[in-house]
Amino acid sequence: MTRPQQFNPLSEEEQELATGYVLGDLTTEEATRLEALLTENPALIQEIHALQTSYALMPQALDLVEAPASLQEKIVATPAVATPSAETASPQRRSRRSPLKWIMMGLGAIATLLLLADNLRLRNQLSLAQAASPERVADILRQPNSRLISLAGSDSDAAGTLLFTPGNWQEVIVSLGDLPPLPPDEVYHMWLQLENGDVIYCGEFQTGEDGSVFVRLTPLESPPEGVRATELYVTVDADEAAPDPTGERIMEGVI
Repeated sequence: MTRPQQFNPLSEEEQELATGYVLGDLTTEEATRLEALLTENPALIQEIHALQTSYALMPQALDLVEAPASLQEKIVATPAVATPSAETASPQRRSRRSPLKWIMMGLGAIATLLLLADNLRLRNQLSLAQAASPERVADILRQPNSRLISLAGSDSDAAGTLLFTPGNWQEVIVSLGDLPPLPPDEVYHMWLQLENGDVIYCGEFQTGEDGSVFVRLTPLESPPEGVRATELYVTVDADEAAPDPTGERIMEGVI
């Protein structure tokens, strides 16, 4: 049996670069450095996942207010200024990022606890799922339109994410936590629900002893062109039975 993989804790540089990636303000040199670090420390991938989830939720916690008329007039009247060069802009950008960096890091820590009970102890999985290599996850994260879908347990504390690139459903990365390990004769199945009522089978997987999942699924089908996917869900089925989308739902997430 494969032993749980232990990841190194994140350095201050890695935390800074992960925050910059999510905020979209990395320089070319910083982006290159981040790509190298992603292949060295898979825990950095989980940090980016948590920060992306936190960043996506931040607007939902704020009330939308309209700017005062006087402020709107000042904004309209303000003349455009020349964009500073990368050399002169970098220190200012760093100082502007700092307050938000600590907020993001704090929210990221909370999101990590909610999304993965133990994000530093992820195991190789068997069955139809393949191990999700850090290099492949890094490749997907580099795509500007990569998306992260949150999943939550229907009646449990299970939670996690699914990473994919829109238009390429042939490869998805699943990262889950707090799923109860199943007996040998049962297996988890993942499904994609379409707006036309059809359901696409994505694959099957088992958890580690700690209830964590970190796998790469390769669905044989993709949504037909023009048909939108609406949700993801996970069921529990007998290992020998044909995949059945009507099984008991134990996790789900809206796309």
